[in-house]
Amino acid sequence: MADYIANLDAPLLRLSHKDVFTLRDACQGVHVFGGIGSGKTSGSGKALASAYLRAGFGGLVLCAKPDDVELWLRYAAENGRLNSTLLFGQRGGGFNFISYELARQGEGGVGSVIECLMRILDAARMTNPNAGRGGEAFWEDATRQVLRNCVPVIYAAKGEVRIPDIIRFVQSAPTSLDQLKTEEWQQNSFMFAALSKARRDPVHPMRDDEFEKAASYWRDEFAQLDHKTRSNIAISLSTALDRFNRGRLHEAFCTNTTLVPEMCFHGTIIIMDMSALTWNEDGIIAQQLFKFMWQRAVLARNSLDPQHRERPVFLWADESQYFVNAFDTDFQSTCRSARACTVFLTQSLPTYYAKMGGDNAKHKADMLLANFVTKVFHNNADPETNRWAADTIGRTIQRRANESESEASSYSRGMNTGENRSWGTNTSSGTSYGGNGSGSHSSSSGSNRGGGDSWGRNRGASTSETRSGGYSETMDYEIEPGDFGRVLKTGGPANQNQVTGIWFQAGKTFNDSARNYLHVRLRQ
Repeated sequence: MADYIANLDAPLLRLSHKDVFTLRDACQGVHVFGGIGSGKTSGSGKALASAYLRAGFGGLVLCAKPDDVELWLRYAAENGRLNSTLLFGQRGGGFNFISYELARQGEGGVGSVIECLMRILDAARMTNPNAGRGGEAFWEDATRQVLRNCVPVIYAAKGEVRIPDIIRFVQSAPTSLDQLKTEEWQQNSFMFAALSKARRDPVHPMRDDEFEKAASYWRDEFAQLDHKTRSNIAISLSTALDRFNRGRLHEAFCTNTTLVPEMCFHGTIIIMDMSALTWNEDGIIAQQLFKFMWQRAVLARNSLDPQHRERPVFLWADESQYFVNAFDTDFQSTCRSARACTVFLTQSLPTYYAKMGGDNAKHKADMLLANFVTKVFHNNADPETNRWAADTIGRTIQRRANESESEASSYSRGMNTGENRSWGTNTSSGTSYGGNGSGSHSSSSGSNRGGGDSWGRNRGASTSETRSGGYSETMDYEIEPGDFGRVLKTGGPANQNQVTGIWFQAGKTFNDSARNYLHVRLRQ
C-alpha cells in the first residue's frame, strides 16, 4: 500500500502563495456548494480528491451518477493510486453485514445488527416521496421493538441471522391469543419453532429473563395490537428488508464477504459501484447501509493497534443529498479524532431540505452543516443558499463612500433705447425812442431749437459648480449574496478552464486576505 501523510500540520493543498490546506483542516470536514455547471466537482472537488489520493489516504467513495466510478478511477490513475482501488457493486464485491457484525462483536453484536437493519428501514423511508409525514416516530419505535424481540431469538436458535429468517419470523407471528394456542399455528409457524429451539436447544443460549421478555412481547403485545397497526408494522418491515432477499442487494450484502470497511485503514479506496441514478432506490439504500457500517468502524478504530488507526481516511459524497441521514451529524461531530476527512458536495440548501423531509428538515440540515469547519462556495443561482453563504462568512464594519456634485449656469441679455427731444422758439423785439431833440431806436429778436436722443444695451452670463465627498461606516456583508451568482467563474473555455470560489474556514484568518475567507482560483 502507498505511503501516507500522518503529520496533522502537513500541507495537502496550496490555496494561495501564503495559505495552505492541511491534514488538520481536512479532518474537520469540507462541504462544497455550487449550482449546476459551477465547477464544484471539476474545481475544488478535483483538487481535494487529488490531494487526498497523493497523501495516501484510504477512503470510501459514494456514487450518485453513473460516471462517478470512472471519474474516480481516473483520479486514482493520475495520482498513482489505481492499485489501491476496489469496486463494490455492479462489478463485484460482497459484504455480509450481519455476519460481519456478529463476527466482530459476537453475541453483543446482535444490538448492532438491529441498528443496521434500522438504517436500511430509514434509508428506504427517505426514498419515499411521503417521507417525513406525521407519526414517523411511532413507526420507528414500533419497528425497532419488533426487531429487538426477533433478532436475538433467531440468533439463539440458529447461530446466525439472515434477512429471510427475520421476514419469516414476523410474518408467522400470532395475530391473536386464540391463534397462539392452536396446534395448527404451532406446527406451521417459523416463530414458534425458533422460540422452541432458543428455549430448549439453543446454539447461542439466551438469558432466561431475555427470553421471557421476547416471548412476552409476542404474546402480550404484538398479538393484541390493532389488526391494521400490526399489519402496517409487518408490511413496512418486510417490504424494506425484502430488497435484500433476492437480486443484486442479496448478492452484495447477504452472501460471501470479500471486503470490509477496515480495509480503508490500510489505504484501500472502496468505490461504491452502484450509482443512485442506475440502481435507483436500491443504490441509495445500499450505499447508506455501507456508509453507516464504515462510519461505525472508523469511530471504533482508536481502540485498535496503532498501525490500524494512523492512516487518514476520507468519506466522499458528491450529490450528498442522496446519502445523508441522522447519523451523519453524530459522526461528523466526533470523527476528527479518528482522522476521518469528510467531503460532501451538493447544489443548494433546498436539496437537503427536500431529501430530509418533515417539519424539522431545516434544523437537521443546519445541525449537519454546522459540523463542517471548511465550506467552499462556487457559482450558485439559488438565493437561499447565497444568503446563507453570506451570513456564514458574516458581516463587518464596511466603509461606504458618498459623493455629490452640482452645477448651475445663468445667462441674461437686454437692451433699452430712449429718446427725448425739445424744441422751442423765443422771439423778442423792442423799440425805444428818446427825446431831447434826439432820437434812438433799437430792436432785438431771437430763436432757440433743441433736441436729444439716448440708448443703451446690456448682456450677462454666470456659472457655478459645487462638489462634495465623504464616507459612512455601516455593519454589512463581507460578500453580498448576489456576488455568489454574479462574480464567480464557472470554468470551461470561456474562463480558460479556471473555476473560482470562496473558501471559508471558521476560526481561521487567511494570510492572503486577512479574512476568514479566501478567493481561490482552481484549474479544471
